[in-house]
Amino acid sequence: MTIEPLRTAVVGCGGHGTALARAVVRSDQLQLVACADPDEVARRNVAVLADGVSSHKSVVELLGAPDVDAVLIATTHDALAPTALAAIRAGKHVMIEKPMALNEEEAKEVEFAAASADVTCMVGYSFRYGMARYVSQLLAQGAVGDPRVITGAIGTPAMDDGWVAQASSGGGPMLYVGCHLIDLALWIMGEEPSEVTARVHYAADTEVDETSAATLGFSDRRLAQLVVTQKASGFFYDFRIIGSSGFIGLRGRNFVQFEIEVQSDVLEAYREPTIIRPSMRGDNVTMMLVPELAEFASAIVDQRPAAITATDGRRVLRVIDAVGQSARSLRPVALAPTLTAY
Repeated sequence: MTIEPLRTAVVGCGGHGTALARAVVRSDQLQLVACADPDEVARRNVAVLADGVSSHKSVVELLGAPDVDAVLIATTHDALAPTALAAIRAGKHVMIEKPMALNEEEAKEVEFAAASADVTCMVGYSFRYGMARYVSQLLAQGAVGDPRVITGAIGTPAMDDGWVAQASSGGGPMLYVGCHLIDLALWIMGEEPSEVTARVHYAADTEVDETSAATLGFSDRRLAQLVVTQKASGFFYDFRIIGSSGFIGLRGRNFVQFEIEVQSDVLEAYREPTIIRPSMRGDNVTMMLVPELAEFASAIVDQRPAAITATDGRRVLRVIDAVGQSARSLRPVALAPTLTAY
């Protein structure tokens, strides 16, 4: 039986929205039919990627079109949750770019709305579909045994211009890239932390977070220590998992050039520390976003939860909220297990 491609719209036609649109065009499961952005040039750049793409100034205008099944949302952070709510209430499936919302309360509203409307809601943590999938494969083979400690750092150059430098828009590196580290830590540990301790330095000129250091305490005395900064000379990430039977390190300076270091007492091929440099054929659209959208489309067709649910997105924001709370109070913040919003 032939399944028709899902008619897909992109809201937010900046850099990442355009990349998502390119991924749609490369997909057999999705068809690009519409886009929306207040910037005429930005939406024109997306509209020309495929034939017959309708162009709209606002999400309200776009949602009035009957030929849209799913919406990919890549707006500024402050507009993510409101846009998602509008699309969900119009009966559309949604994939919301990370971090999904500004805080847990906004995320909870989206989670509840999606469950009530019985639509698929996925959060776009694309690291899982690029470099981190190699780490996941090694973990599935038992390379490190029981993960006990995670250390991670991620950084960008100064975020001193545009919406990423404005607290009201959800700017700053924690929501922009730090959320990826937290998502990976929760994913690998397989649970939420029970305690968060953090310190945050804020930029004097923009008042968004400049550098954050957080310790997440998990069950059975397991820990994750994470640093997020906008004081780096360039984009980078460095992530290490230490377990009872080995370790895995992931580091890189872009999305398609990275290396993995692994040592394992379990896997014979990695008895000695070994560096792996995966051969990446294609750009980040092909290597990360196309498989991410394939999961989104499959979840819709199969009528099952997506791999990264609204609940998963809310859990990350809950930790980010706790980072801010701990930094302000200079005390650890205890977290009870998350309950679903419905």
